[in-house]
Amino acid sequence: GKFNSSDLKGSDFSHSDLMNCTFKGSNLDSCIFENVNLTDTFFKNANLKGITFKKCIYDRAQFKGSNLEGLVFDEETFNQTIFEGSTLKRASFRNATLHNVQFRMSDVKKVDFDGAKMDKLTYNFLIGSKADLSHVTIL
Repeated sequence: GKFNSSDLKGSDFSHSDLMNCTFKGSNLDSCIFENVNLTDTFFKNANLKGITFKKCIYDRAQFKGSNLEGLVFDEETFNQTIFEGSTLKRASFRNATLHNVQFRMSDVKKVDFDGAKMDKLTYNFLIGSKADLSHVTIL
């Protein structure tokens, strides 16, 4: 489905299958995404402020030019997920698992990766971007 330029503030998408959906220019402020399939879902220039993400599937999901400031992705698993040109200031990936995740043109210096597990490719990219990876495990 396409949710482009939609005001979805406060919506609850829990237990939804949003595979292949697009959210371009949408307002998702304070939405709930719990147990949601976000496989191949595309978020572009979306306001994701205050969103709750829990137990989602992020396979090949893309977050492009979106506001992810302060969001909590703790204990989530990401496979081939792309964060491009997105605001990630104070975002948390504590105890998350990251496989082949790309953070293109996104400032990751103040992102919390404590306890995260990641493959060497993701690790090398994040180290090159000056992320603090002092408490991560390489898979």
